[in-house]
Amino acid sequence: MKLYVLLFAGWSAIAACSAHAAFFTDEEAHNQIRQLKERVSNLEGSGKQQTEIIKQQDETIRQQIETRKQQTREILDLQAQIDTLRGLRGQFEVLAHSLQELERLQKGSYSDLDARVRRLDKREPIIPPRPIKP
Repeated sequence: MKLYVLLFAGWSAIAACSAHAAFFTDEEAHNQIRQLKERVSNLEGSGKQQTEIIKQQDETIRQQIETRKQQTREILDLQAQIDTLRGLRGQFEVLAHSLQELERLQKGSYSDLDARVRRLDKREPIIPPRPIKP
């Protein structure tokens, strides 16, 4: 029986301690509520700051995207100009070759003409020249 009384006393002591620990006084409850409110306010303020930071980062990223788009357009324009210049270079090379060929043909024609004129100069005139009357 003593064992039952001791067990009962032990259980009662444990129950009393845990019951006391489970309940707060009004002051403790108010302090914890106040602390929780402060934490919530801090978290809300922090959330608002983070939201503003994210908005600023989003705007910065959007501006960077627009800048990159503009740069891409400029690069594509430059590439088109390079392609045009390459085409013109090809045309220039064809024209330069044609010019060289024409100059060669013209030189040949002048050489032939010059040779003919020299042959004519070496011949004796068939009709004697007449004296010029003053």
